[in-house]
Amino acid sequence: MSNLQQLADQIEEEIKPPVHLWKPDFSGEIDIYIDSNGAWFHEGDPIRRYKLVKLFSNILWFEDDNYYLVTPVEKMQIRVDDVPFLIVESNYIDGHWVVTTNLSDQLIIGEEHKVELRSYKGQWVPYVQVRYDLWARLNRNVYNEWMAEVLDTDDSGEELALTSGDYRFSIAHDEL
Repeated sequence: MSNLQQLADQIEEEIKPPVHLWKPDFSGEIDIYIDSNGAWFHEGDPIRRYKLVKLFSNILWFEDDNYYLVTPVEKMQIRVDDVPFLIVESNYIDGHWVVTTNLSDQLIIGEEHKVELRSYKGQWVPYVQVRYDLWARLNRNVYNEWMAEVLDTDDSGEELALTSGDYRFSIAHDEL
């Protein structure tokens, strides 16, 4: 069994709450905030308990340009600066890019976890789909790693793109 298949099996075994099936009515707002660095805050103070942040991230939902913490009976709106996750690590395994979020979610770049360029602070930056309509922005170190890989492997100079299996994705855009 390949390293990639072992990783895919491990990811598949992770149990996530079925938030896509939960449709509670809006319950109000809660003073939880995720800043542009992926740090979580409650009533202005950092949430320092990683397991609590991980739990909250697993019940996160995006709908109508708003973020919510959702349970089967509640839907509480929270504030998010940009996106709730950052991609903080990247590895190339058996011809596929595998990325890790700031909350330890591992994703195999491809049709299920697409890469999309978005404008962030006046620059085009790659974002990766985590699940549902939740996205992660590439941290600078991963972006630099991907850019170095493109420059090392692409001698055409036409498009700054990588492939993960059969999935091809751009990592830079020449205009804003």
